Amino acid sequence: MGEHADCIIYTAHDRGTYHTDEEILELLANGHNVITPLPYQNAHLFREEAFTEKLHAACRKGQSVFHATGIDPDVVSDRVLMSLTGLCTDIQSITMQEYWNCGSANPDSLKMVGFGDTPEQAESKELPARVAENFLRSIGATAEKVLGRPFDDIRLVHEYIRAPHDLATALPIRAGQVARIAHRIEGYISSKPSAPFFAVEYNWLMDDVMLPQTVRPGQYYQIEIEGRPSIRASIDLKTSLESEAPFYDVGSMKSEPSYHATIAPCLQAVTHVCRAGPGILPSFGPGLHWTHDYASPVSDVDAVVNTRT
Repeated sequence: MGEHADCIIYTAHDRGTYHTDEEILELLANGHNVITPLPYQNAHLFREEAFTEKLHAACRKGQSVFHATGIDPDVVSDRVLMSLTGLCTDIQSITMQEYWNCGSANPDSLKMVGFGDTPEQAESKELPARVAENFLRSIGATAEKVLGRPFDDIRLVHEYIRAPHDLATALPIRAGQVARIAHRIEGYISSKPSAPFFAVEYNWLMDDVMLPQTVRPGQYYQIEIEGRPSIRASIDLKTSLESEAPFYDVGSMKSEPSYHATIAPCLQAVTHVCRAGPGILPSFGPGLHWTHDYASPVSDVDAVVNTRT
């Protein structure tokens, strides 16, 4: 494996199949602490028990620590969104939407996920839906645990929205072709079966013209909590509050603010991971927040899950 590293930030290409499992397990077993923004946040809540046991075994063998973090899942969906619920004495629904303008991305990648297709053609491409679903399942499972409110029904929804007119983007889009893709997880509770109690939606769009009328360009996240009191918040990610430049220049590359916001939590977690005892270090959690049952014990999401001896 070469020279030993105190911690590895693991950012392999995601195929939506968890093909990265074996390499992560190998790194941990060989004594490397691993941090990743891939959808492993609180994996013990939504992955099969056999995989969790393998993680424990690998950490035990290598005396290493595994941690997953990133902008979302984790920072926005767990720490920020769940912290906002701490302002509420009652909650009827929680909704968060992410809007990513990817119109300047590589045309081949855009075509691969379904842009420029008919909705029917885009829907037949399984890879992008699988990738989004893994992240969304992590968010949903964490929210259930933090809020103390298991969902009675969980639905994964995918929508493919047509362009109203031609768009001059990196991948030229004709009117009627897919120009926004929405992947959503919905958690329902029995007392309110007609609408989701919890919903998180990823929106990938080719141009700001595809934004809903209630969303401004640059608003990466829109949060709405219907409750007592109700809350509406947005998170804008920009290269600078004084500039409209869409990218940072990093050597010969151009980098979006969201990329920096994804890797920053990984870098910030390095010290915590290196100081932790061997095992799985779950997400740091929101601290105090609304919960369905105030008499329930503190969620174990907030506690270190050490390897079993």
